[in-house]
Amino acid sequence: MQMTNQFDRAYFTERLEKNRILAEQTNDPNIRDLHLEYVRLYEQLIGETLPA
Repeated sequence: MQMTNQFDRAYFTERLEKNRILAEQTNDPNIRDLHLEYVRLYEQLIGETLPA
């Protein structure tokens, strides 16, 4: 991943997908909920701050 001074759509999309994968892989429901909460957060950030 290339580091920049600003976060862009690619960063948030990458984090969203990573947390979605981690949520699917874990057996612990508490950890799964945390990952899914990050997914919701990144979806909200992409929708509100980075219009298509």
